Amino acid sequence: MDTSDLIIEYSEGDFADAYRGLLPQGEYWQDTENAELTNTINGIAKDFKKTHDDIELSLLTEFEEQGFGWKLSDYQGLLNTTAGKQSGLVFDDVRDPNLIYCSLYDSFRHHSIEAWQAFEKHRLPHTEIAWIYHSHFRVHHQMANYRHIRNLHKHEVTQ
Repeated sequence: MDTSDLIIEYSEGDFADAYRGLLPQGEYWQDTENAELTNTINGIAKDFKKTHDDIELSLLTEFEEQGFGWKLSDYQGLLNTTAGKQSGLVFDDVRDPNLIYCSLYDSFRHHSIEAWQAFEKHRLPHTEIAWIYHSHFRVHHQMANYRHIRNLHKHEVTQ
């Protein structure tokens, strides 16, 4: 199969020009005089180029083999290998897109440091991980019957 017609070559300059076309009109947004804006556009263009190349490569090969990012199932597998099978649950919430919750059950809390370190090695910079630790404990109460007498006195102060 000839895949040459599937590959579209874009340069970083192509992405930079496309991004410049999205900027609003005005003196501040003209990057010929603004070095910070020029550097920002070049950085974004470099990132877009890398992402484009990764996606293009993943279309030609199996996507699962690519190191393109981690899914919740990957984090769940990492928790299972680090802390143990059925040690907790990894989930997210639609309302917080860059927040991953990791719920670690009480009997596996002694693996919390290893799990946290393993997650930090694979965590993307824009992603935060909230750890939830479950605690179960027993409290024994000793109760006795008693009688409490309370005397109420009312005093009036006059001058």
